[in-house]
Amino acid sequence: MTSIWNQYFPPKPEWSIDDVPDQSGRVFLVTGGNTGLGFATAKVLLARNAKVYITSRDRDKGRRAVDELRKISEAIRVLHLDLSDLYSVRRAADEFMSKEHRLHVLINNAGVMSPPIALLTRQKYDLQFGVNVLGHFYLTQLLLPVLLATAKATGQKVRVINYSALFGPDARIDYTTLMDGPVRRKCSPAQLYRQSKLANLLFALELAVQYGEQGIVSIAINPGNVHTSLLRHTGAVPVSIWDMFSHSVSKGILTPLFAATSPKVDQLNGKQLLIPWARLGQVPASILERCAQENLWDWLEAQTDCFQRMNHAKSDSTVFLEHGFDNVSVVSVRSKVAENEALLI
Repeated sequence: MTSIWNQYFPPKPEWSIDDVPDQSGRVFLVTGGNTGLGFATAKVLLARNAKVYITSRDRDKGRRAVDELRKISEAIRVLHLDLSDLYSVRRAADEFMSKEHRLHVLINNAGVMSPPIALLTRQKYDLQFGVNVLGHFYLTQLLLPVLLATAKATGQKVRVINYSALFGPDARIDYTTLMDGPVRRKCSPAQLYRQSKLANLLFALELAVQYGEQGIVSIAINPGNVHTSLLRHTGAVPVSIWDMFSHSVSKGILTPLFAATSPKVDQLNGKQLLIPWARLGQVPASILERCAQENLWDWLEAQTDCFQRMNHAKSDSTVFLEHGFDNVSVVSVRSKVAENEALLI
């Protein structure tokens, strides 16, 4: 991978916000767009005539962000989305698809960095992995039909962008740490964060493999070290240290905007990583060989399939209770469960 120093202190950008082309007629979804890089990215997209959906975990903050963004364009919408809760992810995806039949770019921007080790998602996954990886995987999975339909209807490629970061050449996924347990509790929040960012990269690469021929461009980016609210849990590190290695938000949005809008990115689907500022970096073969991104995909898919099966089963139990305990009801419910399982396999 391009040297760490080169990513901490990138050369002067050769691509700027002024290079963002007109986005008229295009629909974007930016997770975590109520603050930080997501908010700044949405501002530029709106100024280029895009229709933009942002998501926010906090409803009030989401409304305030929309009020501010409406000063640029009325083509802004907000979805309530808590990536630490798969129920919320499903509701947000359903709400989006009830309103839109097109999605040209999905920017999986939201994230959490180094929270207290005790924090977990609603479904009891490690909070950083659950928010940064599993929540975004499930959201992308649910939005695949509209992404694929957009690519087919327009004859143009659509894009999915995932945020990665710096990690060492020996990085790997330790599956024993993805849910709570004694191994996870021995890890530092920083270790779990780096692991989640590696997983974002592997997810992006495998998405390109599986759906590249159907019109999806999947790209992982490192936006650079940018001082945003993402750092709110890293209080143990002196602000002066962060400031030494941090850059402004105006620099941090260059790489995501390039990934989302530059025509050049249509040719970058595959085993590549965009690094600060809108430059092409390489992913070491050693990481791909050791981590085998398809194994991570299988694990993520198994988690979301299990979640969906459990919820189908709960729905079927409700139907059973409402219609009594006669044999006809039992057969009907069992048939419905079998039908649902067949659809999920």
